[in-house]
Amino acid sequence: MAEEKTNGENQNVEQEQEFELPPVTFENFILGLYNTALIHMGHQDPESGEIVGNLQLARHTIDTMVMIQEKTKGNTTAPESNLLENILYELRMNYLRVAKSFEEAKKEKPAESKPEDSEGTGSESEKNDTEKKAEEEK
Repeated sequence: MAEEKTNGENQNVEQEQEFELPPVTFENFILGLYNTALIHMGHQDPESGEIVGNLQLARHTIDTMVMIQEKTKGNTTAPESNLLENILYELRMNYLRVAKSFEEAKKEKPAESKPEDSEGTGSESEKNDTEKKAEEEK
């Protein structure tokens, strides 16, 4: 039995060795966070075809990258600093655009917006603020 398990483990190790991972670098780490934030901002659900996102998680990822920028200040190369600064700028602009489109979608479909809450498009306090602003506009 132990031999069978060992053979199975060896097969898994061999399969893992066939796939080459990118090197562990600061740039690759930041790019991974960047991709994660973009995914949280919205992607098309393959089953429903709807665009779904989680702005709360996107914002958290952006905030994490800001914290990394602050903690590594003076300890990164110029290209690393530029990469992080440019990516943060792009993510912030995308975040504002996506948040606006989510708000517009909520205004267009007020009766249907309740089920969207389960998609995690914002925290409860963000939703309450948005609802208050919408009521004030009426």
